[in-house]
Amino acid sequence: MSDPILSLRNVHAGYGMTEVLTGITLDVERGSVVSLVGRNGVGKTTTLRSIVGNIVPTAGTITFDGREVTRLDTEETIRAGITFVPEERRIFPGLTVRENVRMGQIGVDAPDGPSVDEVIGMFENLEKREDSPGSVLSGGEQQMLAIARAMVADPDLLLLDEPTEGLAPYVVRQIEDVIETLNDRGITVLVVEQNIPVALDVSEYTYILEKGQIVHEGRSADVREDQAILDEHLGITGAD
Repeated sequence: MSDPILSLRNVHAGYGMTEVLTGITLDVERGSVVSLVGRNGVGKTTTLRSIVGNIVPTAGTITFDGREVTRLDTEETIRAGITFVPEERRIFPGLTVRENVRMGQIGVDAPDGPSVDEVIGMFENLEKREDSPGSVLSGGEQQMLAIARAMVADPDLLLLDEPTEGLAPYVVRQIEDVIETLNDRGITVLVVEQNIPVALDVSEYTYILEKGQIVHEGRSADVREDQAILDEHLGITGAD
C-alpha cells in the first residue's frame, strides 16, 4: 500500500496461555475502508483489541501513523487517534443520548474535533432522541450512539467490531451509510463484520482471517467475484 496509516507485522496475541493470533500481517491504507472477515473464533475481535491496546501482543509490531503502538494501553491509543466501537456497544443506559456522546470526550484532547452537537446532528435518529436515556434506544440506535461517542474523540482510525450484528436489514443499510459518511469525512475505518455482503459493500479492500493468520487479501470487488475463495475460507455460496 502506498500510504498505510496502520501496519501489523507478524502479530501474535491471545488470552492467558491460549494464542489466538499466530502471526497476523496487514496494512490499512490512509483514508480507506478495510474489512477483516472470517468464520467465528478465528481472531477478528482479538486483532482489534490488540490494535487498540485492550490486550498486549506477545510478539510482532503494530505501527500507527508512523509510530509503534504495540504496547500502548487503551487510553494512549485513543489519544494517538484510534477509537474502538466494540460489538457490545457499551453505552450507558442511564445516561441520555447527549450525555453518552459527551463521554467520548473524556480524557481526549481534540480541540479541532467535531462538537457534540455536530456529531448528534449527523444521526437523525439520535438528534430526535438526544434527551432520551440509552436504555430506551433500539439496537440500531444504540449502535449509532456508540459510533457517535467514538466520533467526538476525533479519531484518525475507527475500529468497528460487528457493527450490523443483530440489526434489521433497513438498519443495516443505515449503518452502511454511516460508515460511508465517516469515510467521506476523512476517517480511516477498519471493520470486522460477520455479514460478508455488507463487509464487501462498505470496504475497498478485504482481509480474510483463518486460525489467527491472514489467508487471503485483495480488493473487495475481486473477493466478491471469487467463488472459490468464498467457499473455501468463508463457507458461503455467494456474497450478493
